[in-house]
Amino acid sequence: MTNQDTGKMILRFAKRHAGAILTTIAAIGVVATCVEASRATLKAKEVVDAKTEERKDWKDNTGIDQPPVSKEEIVKECWKLYIPTIIIGAGTISCIIAANVITSKEQKSLAAAYAMIDQGYKAYRRKVVERHGEEEDRDIANEVIEETEDDEFDSDKLMFYDVYSDRYFESTMNKFHEAVNYVNREIQFNGYVSLNDFYRAFGVSETEEGYLIGWNDEDIGEMLGFCWLDFEAKPTNLGDGTICYVVQAMFNPSASFMGE
Repeated sequence: MTNQDTGKMILRFAKRHAGAILTTIAAIGVVATCVEASRATLKAKEVVDAKTEERKDWKDNTGIDQPPVSKEEIVKECWKLYIPTIIIGAGTISCIIAANVITSKEQKSLAAAYAMIDQGYKAYRRKVVERHGEEEDRDIANEVIEETEDDEFDSDKLMFYDVYSDRYFESTMNKFHEAVNYVNREIQFNGYVSLNDFYRAFGVSETEEGYLIGWNDEDIGEMLGFCWLDFEAKPTNLGDGTICYVVQAMFNPSASFMGE
């Protein structure tokens, strides 16, 4: 893998986890601010004690009293000690604000994605009712609910074949659906997703090529008219009675999925 590919991976990781990274930095910044403030206060106390001792020595040597160290003198002598604390505190506040902004954007994107899916589902249900009637629509909905309930408890391993990496592996159908949902969530949040993101969600080892190809929302919207990438797991008989599910996306991943 080249340095350019590594750089892309780092940038993609930073963008995908920007909220978590900023929150972690902010948490560290809070602790660092407290520590630095404590250190600055100790140093300021040393300065004040030194000035107080100087005036005491002056009185012992000359017999002349001097006024105690004033607040103005303390500020004038010690304000520079708090500069690191101010810088760290300002950076911490900036990270907190940025993390909140990113979280807010992700929530809005997720809400928009759910709204779009909900609208498509309702439009589909209306077409079913128009063509087949309300009774048929009810029967289909009940069958879907029963199949969904059965799938939730289906943990049997199945044989899969991935056309992109030309390999066979075992997994479950639930895991396949989880990977598809994960891919589409990443597309909604980040605008793109790599093939390795799909493998990782599927529980399959990543490949070197998987970092370099993927899908983005612009291509999906242009080709399909809506921003949802579907995958199929088509059952195929291997000839010895073994059923293998061939996994493939609605259209193939591209090397320009990051917009380059």
